[in-house]
Amino acid sequence: MKKNNITIKDIANKAGVSKATVSYVINNKPGVSEKIRNKILKIMKEMNYIPNAVARGLAGKKTHYIGLIIPDISDMFYADIIKGVENKTNSNNYLLNLVTTHAEKAKEKQVIDLFTGGIVDGVIIMAYHINEEYIKILKERNVPFVFIDYPFTTNSVYTVTVDNFDGGYKATEYLIKAGCKKIAFLKGSSVAWDSENRFKGYLKALNDYSIKIDDSIIKDANFRREEGYTKTLEILSNKDIDGVFAANDQMALGAMKAIKEKNLNIPEDISVIGFDNIESSKFSEPTLSTVEQPLCKMGEKSVELLLELIDEKKPKSKKISLKTELIKRKSTK
Repeated sequence: MKKNNITIKDIANKAGVSKATVSYVINNKPGVSEKIRNKILKIMKEMNYIPNAVARGLAGKKTHYIGLIIPDISDMFYADIIKGVENKTNSNNYLLNLVTTHAEKAKEKQVIDLFTGGIVDGVIIMAYHINEEYIKILKERNVPFVFIDYPFTTNSVYTVTVDNFDGGYKATEYLIKAGCKKIAFLKGSSVAWDSENRFKGYLKALNDYSIKIDDSIIKDANFRREEGYTKTLEILSNKDIDGVFAANDQMALGAMKAIKEKNLNIPEDISVIGFDNIESSKFSEPTLSTVEQPLCKMGEKSVELLLELIDEKKPKSKKISLKTELIKRKSTK
């Protein structure tokens, strides 16, 4: 069977599903299980199927779709970025094609392979596992792409980042100046460069203020509220602390729950600060101090960069770095 003669019906027959199901997968619509979706994507790749949108792209016409790849749609952190991306795509007469990868290495590459096959005019990528070697592959495909918050060492990649190191430093310094001497740190995913940079800011602040680093109060909590809760309970059962800095608000909210269960007061006994300034941080009890990232602006800036690349213009800068802002609320002294 020739490459250009393959149809949706061929894909559907091989997968044992309806043509509508294949169409849902191609257009990234809900209503298809993860197992069936992955099966169809695999068959499309094996059969070298080119959707109509790709055919239009190969003919030199724009699809007017922009792809956005993110790890998780359930976290408000990503929801705010999506909002910024969608605002900018809509105002520029583009449609958004969104896919989540759950931070799985294989899924990241699978989705990027699909998007860079011509189904969209350009791709915005938030991924944990893409390395410099894979960047070479992306460039070879001649599909414009922009990363959000990825600290590439090379200057050949367009990216929108936040100064996570500075944010981590500011949060820790704020706790220290409020009188905290034993500050626990809750880290995010082990492959998350943003969490690592916040951690480096935390370490630098402790060093600058001559506070000894205690590895026993530094815990991996995987950016999740539940793990922020359980890891804080572990710390409290063995150590006396007077501050907690969590690398995101979700973990900070979990830490606050653990502190309350130990009949300790926030912030009188333990101050807590998070990172991101998600919506729920404004409504916690007490309200959560945090470091705000301009998430919506990150999304908007990434689209602006990508549209310049799609229109074959040369952006003024390959790396846009945005600043964080310390938000003081009632969870800190």
